[in-house]
Amino acid sequence: MVTLTVKEQIVRQLDSLTQEQQQRVLDFATHLQSSFPPGIPGEVLAARAREVNFDPADLAEIAEAIEEGCERIDHGEW
Repeated sequence: MVTLTVKEQIVRQLDSLTQEQQQRVLDFATHLQSSFPPGIPGEVLAARAREVNFDPADLAEIAEAIEEGCERIDHGEW
């Protein structure tokens, strides 16, 4: 039995996607790369997140969106 690396698994999955879906994956990967520069420990990111002052109304809206969207499957997506 051959165990594939994560990268190999991703490439296999990409092969089964449409060009549009592949572009979405690329956009997401690019966003991830630019959002979290290499070398920043998780503790530093967590500390930065605690420094942000969120509006309570925004937090309530985010929590509501999470509750409404969780555990739903959209078969038309990924």
